[in-house]
Amino acid sequence: MAEATSPHESHYDLVAAAIATAAATMLTLLTTLGSTNASIVSSLLLKSLLEVQLLVLEFALIVGVLALLRRDQERKRSLVVMSAGLLILGTLLLWMSATYLIATG
Repeated sequence: MAEATSPHESHYDLVAAAIATAAATMLTLLTTLGSTNASIVSSLLLKSLLEVQLLVLEFALIVGVLALLRRDQERKRSLVVMSAGLLILGTLLLWMSATYLIATG
């Protein structure tokens, strides 16, 4: 039996798609920056921050895509909120490493 959809389902899908896109873009940029920036390569702290950022953003991407695949409204909502939280955490970690790079550069 087909499950009835909520009028908010398309909004959750839109937010999940935006989060997944933002996370994928950030992952691409961070991977490029991390592999080419001598300051990051030579600093254990910055390399560790980069690894944590990549991990958090990868989880944000995965959870965002899972939210797109779910039909259950409650589960979809919780996955969207979780992926948004992970994206915010990844952004804050990125801010920390950028601030450190600027302060020590």
